[in-house]
Amino acid sequence: MNKIKFSSTLTIQYPTPFSAFSPDDFEKGLEWLKKSTFDAAEICISNYKGVDVKAVKDKLDSFSLSCSTISTGQARALENISLLHEGHALSVAQERMKQHIDAASILKSKVTLGLLRGLGTYGKEQEEKKILAKNLAPIVDYAESKGVTIILECINRYETALFNDAASTVDFIKKELADSPCMGILWDIFHANIEDPTFAYAIEVMGDKLKHVHVADSNRMFPGYGHTDFAAIVTLLKEVGFKEYMSFECFNKPSLDIVLSKSSEFINKMREI
Repeated sequence: MNKIKFSSTLTIQYPTPFSAFSPDDFEKGLEWLKKSTFDAAEICISNYKGVDVKAVKDKLDSFSLSCSTISTGQARALENISLLHEGHALSVAQERMKQHIDAASILKSKVTLGLLRGLGTYGKEQEEKKILAKNLAPIVDYAESKGVTIILECINRYETALFNDAASTVDFIKKELADSPCMGILWDIFHANIEDPTFAYAIEVMGDKLKHVHVADSNRMFPGYGHTDFAAIVTLLKEVGFKEYMSFECFNKPSLDIVLSKSSEFINKMREI
């Protein structure tokens, strides 16, 4: 039986609507993850000022938890940097990605590339994909040298012009990034509900490039409060041999109490499939 692992978003610097705990309550978040039978934390790191990555690893180890991936998107908005910027802002974004890769090599995790890639411009998608591929090249080389996987996130059309669905993301990795072995896909069920023809099609087209799944219902609430059939998705994932992480990235809705009290129940139901 394929064993899918589970994680949930925690942040160590700045608040995020996807974490049930504030940065100051990081350790309480780890306690909750352990109590709720999660396998790992998906950790938001915006920058590395004052961040002791080895200390973070030790804290995770003390709870027998792993890090599934480093969430990187906060820096785009907070610092106005991205891989589609030019000049200094681009250099900072590239260096930040290398710092994330260094951290991931310590945490033994993946690195998410979501909105830090840049929002893109409608009507200029093909041109910007070429620019992004060029700006990503040294980062991909660095990731390969460190043995770290970068997961490119499919994000819906209302948030970015680039890589809205699974098929276009696969196409970019294979054609523009030479199908690098260090590049995978983060498939978010909330975004997929908007963009992909069917969940089954998306899972099939991603194949072994699928390396991480974000869990949120159709309205980005906690699973069970929208119309997504998670049992069917987990069945499909197990059928293709998926053994990576399904990670909660939903709002604390319909309430924080429900997220905190119902997560273990949801995880255990998914594990029984």
